[in-house]
Amino acid sequence: MKRLRVIIPPEVRLQIRDQLLFISQDSIDNALAWEDRLLAAINEIGDMPGHAVDDDASRRVGQNVRKLVFEGTYLIHYRVRDAVAVEIVNFRHGSRLPRADEP
Repeated sequence: MKRLRVIIPPEVRLQIRDQLLFISQDSIDNALAWEDRLLAAINEIGDMPGHAVDDDASRRVGQNVRKLVFEGTYLIHYRVRDAVAVEIVNFRHGSRLPRADEP
C-alpha cells in the first residue's frame, strides 16, 4: 500500500499544543520528547491507516472515524480521505470525555 498524506488541521495542532504546554509545566524536556513521539506516531498513520473504525465516535460526528491510542493515554481520531490522505480530526487525553461535536 502506498503512503498516504497526513493532514493535521489547525484546530488539532492547537489541541496538541495545549497538551504540550501542560506537560511542559513539569518538564520542558519531557514535553519536547513527547511531542516528537506523538508526531512520529501521527506520521506513521500515513503508512498504515487501517486502525479499527471507532463506532461510538463515528456516530457522534456522522462519518467513519478511526482511532489510534497513543502511549495508552491519548486518543488520535482520523479519517481516510479517498485513499490518498488521512486527516486527523481530533486529539485528546483519553480521560477527557468528548464534546458533542468531537469524536
